[in-house]
Amino acid sequence: MDDDFNPVRDEDRAYLAAALVGFALGLKTDKILTCDRGSPVHARARHIAMYLAYAGLGMSLARVAIGFGRDRSTAARACRIVEDYREDPDFDTWVDQLSVGLRSVGALVPAEAG
Repeated sequence: MDDDFNPVRDEDRAYLAAALVGFALGLKTDKILTCDRGSPVHARARHIAMYLAYAGLGMSLARVAIGFGRDRSTAARACRIVEDYREDPDFDTWVDQLSVGLRSVGALVPAEAG
């Protein structure tokens, strides 16, 4: 799904992933997408959203970083952290369900936004 570079689209995809995670965890999307680190709860939610953008939407780590306003190394670290969490079967199932939901909604996004 990693089509032609479009930073607006990357930000939209990041917002979509963060909104889904926020909904699932009962958190506000803007707190997940904050420019600073935020609380540990919001940082963990952001890690999950970054992972979903990467694994669920097929975005490159560089594009995930752009979408979330972070460095590529931060996006890579977030994905590694979530991969470690996935050793828990319940968490793994939950992330799989979020990923399916994100892909289905992402498929509805028009090819050319704006």
